[in-house]
Amino acid sequence: MNDEIDGFLLDLQQRRNASAHTTDNYGLDLRDFVGWAGDRDVTSWTGVTRQTCRAWVASMHAGGYAPSSIARKLSALRSFYRFLLREGRAEKSPLLLVPAPKMRRSLPNVLTVDEIEALIEAPSDTSNLGMRDRCLLEVLYATGLRVSELLSLRLDQINWADRVIHVIGKGQKERVVLLGDLAMDALERYVHISRMALLRDRASEALFLSNLGHPLSVRGFHEVLKHHLANAGIEKHVTPHTLRHSFATHLLEGGADLRFVQELLGHASLSTTQVYTHVSEGYLRDVYARLHTRA
Repeated sequence: MNDEIDGFLLDLQQRRNASAHTTDNYGLDLRDFVGWAGDRDVTSWTGVTRQTCRAWVASMHAGGYAPSSIARKLSALRSFYRFLLREGRAEKSPLLLVPAPKMRRSLPNVLTVDEIEALIEAPSDTSNLGMRDRCLLEVLYATGLRVSELLSLRLDQINWADRVIHVIGKGQKERVVLLGDLAMDALERYVHISRMALLRDRASEALFLSNLGHPLSVRGFHEVLKHHLANAGIEKHVTPHTLRHSFATHLLEGGADLRFVQELLGHASLSTTQVYTHVSEGYLRDVYARLHTRA
């Protein structure tokens, strides 16, 4: 059964340009299923039935798996069977009548505009690392990039004249994100002063560098964020994705069109972006209460 999984993962990489992170997660989920099925004497993919899949789901519920984890594992198995069907290695999928668990869609955590300003202003703009950190936070909030997209940026992806960045996102899809005045100022200051000092006469196309002159890692960015959250006095739980959520929510609260925000975020489906309309509902109610004479 593992040979077919290897073929599927290779197909993910070559045909769908899936990232190493994605293929690793698919592989782990599928091999977990193979181990579980093997303990029940199911040793081939043709031996997997609808009852097998339902029993697997039931065992995960009993084992305390979160609905989101169960849904992810089911999705991996569905994708794998679509591959088997396309390759002619299976006649039908045993998952056709196996429902995914119902999930409550949690609203993303966001920062207020005042908290965003306090966070961005927390780094010192007189030191090289301070200039870098302010640029990191300014660009992340200005563009709504995923942290992986931010840290993989190269100098040649910046169009200084048009004030945009060409980003390679999920599935190797390219999109353009906009830079405002403050982000441009921070970027120019960092690139021409701080980054040159951090390079230490090395050659690198990476935009954001560590204090050793190497490309900044995701772990390094988490430490940067944690440090400046403390400096800004922000005690709520904040991740790099919180700034992406805040970017989208503040745009919608400012009157931006949902499809415009979808394009900037690089969401394939509008339904993914629509979660932010629920976040903004409280803001809309406040505006209604203040402005409507019969509210």
